[in-house]
Amino acid sequence: MRNLSETPLVTVVIPTYRRANKLPRAIDSVLGQTYRNIEVLIANDNVPGSPEDEATKRRLACYVADGRLREVETGGKTGGGAARNVACRQACGEWLAFLDDDDEFLPDKIETQVVFTMENDLDMSWQDVAWYNEEGKLVEHRYLNHCKDFSRDGLLRAHLLTPICPTSIYLLKKELFDRIEGFGEVATGQDWWLMLRCIEAGARIGYMPEVHVHQYLHKGERLSLGQNKIEGEMARHEAAKVFYSRLSKRDIRFVEFRHNAVLAFACLRSGMLLKSMGYGVRAFATSPGACFAKGLEFFTRGKR
Repeated sequence: MRNLSETPLVTVVIPTYRRANKLPRAIDSVLGQTYRNIEVLIANDNVPGSPEDEATKRRLACYVADGRLREVETGGKTGGGAARNVACRQACGEWLAFLDDDDEFLPDKIETQVVFTMENDLDMSWQDVAWYNEEGKLVEHRYLNHCKDFSRDGLLRAHLLTPICPTSIYLLKKELFDRIEGFGEVATGQDWWLMLRCIEAGARIGYMPEVHVHQYLHKGERLSLGQNKIEGEMARHEAAKVFYSRLSKRDIRFVEFRHNAVLAFACLRSGMLLKSMGYGVRAFATSPGACFAKGLEFFTRGKR
């Protein structure tokens, strides 16, 4: 443990829905942190009494001896943002961190981020993230180093051009979370809305250029795919357009390109081939340069 003048309590919130078999990996990665002053809140979003709820409770029973873990009942099927909000209202920690039930923290995630955030007198920080497939092979190291200006306007520009997400890379003060009233009540993209609210609230936010989170891509049920993804992207884009007066014309073209590219992929995954082609054409027409650059980045990702 690095030398800290204080070791504040950190609450780690893990929402879970129909993934009892994957949940232990996430829990073990938090309880095994080098930073010991933590509490773990499992936001159980399964329908009470359902087979998934009973399977989750059987998994959690294995951790009853560790007093740092608590189960929080949400009422069932509230969605990721709402489930996190319910748990955060019961959090005792001065700081909040988040982890999905099918991902994991590296052992020093909390320690390194607490040290970085406190030493730099920040309200919030983010890190890079690594994505792995089901076989444990690295798919992509996502570098979120595109923000060079950490003023309110600089952070806003960076977030609108390339979203500073997902939730698992955040550490933020609970006071800040409470002040902005938490996550948006949307089916997908809660992390985007949370970061936007923190930026607009004038929070001091910094970037820690290291990977301490592994996310796993799998074929299971995900709210961030299909129609939910399309509707979430539409809502996110409408919110982004409100800030166009604070962006350059070049930035606006990139935001429009990215919006259409995301919709093209979302429609492709949903089997809507004609719509996918239409959004793809729009993406290229909006910014051919960005289309080529991002295409090259896509095919070389994970090789840096």
